Amino acid sequence: MNLSGGSFSNLRWNSRQISNAPATWCWVFWVVAIQALVVVMGGENRQPGWFWFTTLGLSLEGILSGKIWQLVSYGLLHGGWWHCGLNAAFLLLMGSRIEHIVGRACVSIAVLLGVLGGGLAHLGLATGGADPPLLVGISGGCFSLLLLMVTLSPQSRMMPLPVSGQNLGRGILLSSLFLTLVNPALGIPGLSSLGRELVIYGMSSLFQMGHACHFGGGVTGWLIGRWLLRPRVSLAGLRRERNRREGNLPGS
Repeated sequence: MNLSGGSFSNLRWNSRQISNAPATWCWVFWVVAIQALVVVMGGENRQPGWFWFTTLGLSLEGILSGKIWQLVSYGLLHGGWWHCGLNAAFLLLMGSRIEHIVGRACVSIAVLLGVLGGGLAHLGLATGGADPPLLVGISGGCFSLLLLMVTLSPQSRMMPLPVSGQNLGRGILLSSLFLTLVNPALGIPGLSSLGRELVIYGMSSLFQMGHACHFGGGVTGWLIGRWLLRPRVSLAGLRRERNRREGNLPGS
């Protein structure tokens, strides 16, 4: 009875947390609204949808032609409702928790920097930077939020997986980097042959995902978390340091 009561209480608390996260809901609204607009206008493979994707989606050609905004704007577009729905749910679950821990501004900063970091990693790592495929989706921001969450709460259990937040974060970063490097398009000796074996066994869909983007976004979230956890300067600390230097306290 205690277990079920505790679980029910946690469920109610989590529901209140999610419902009271305006910054997170704002991101979810824009992601879903833009996807709905693309669908209403005929989808990404018809005009004007295709124009939006080539203008706002991230591509090396676009960046070289001066479309620097693509490093952020690609996160607002998605390749279908499944893609959009998964990212929206991810934003809601992770963003609402971050918002209640460190505030609304940090959620937006983590998403934006995660999208930027994911975009840069995609351009540099996907297919070795040689004409990487068009990238869309806010996954970089989602992975930024996830790694920020597990960095701030390294010992928390990330249900339903029986692992700590710290180990989950490490696993996500390492697996994303591994799947990026074994892509046959990179041509890395040894790793590429392993990637070709995966393709032969029917796992080619693995390389249709933005693993480099996930890795870049995750690293960004981890860096934000480390920055938030940095030692802070306090008045009491400055006074102790001054007293130590002046000889009023034994040196450490």
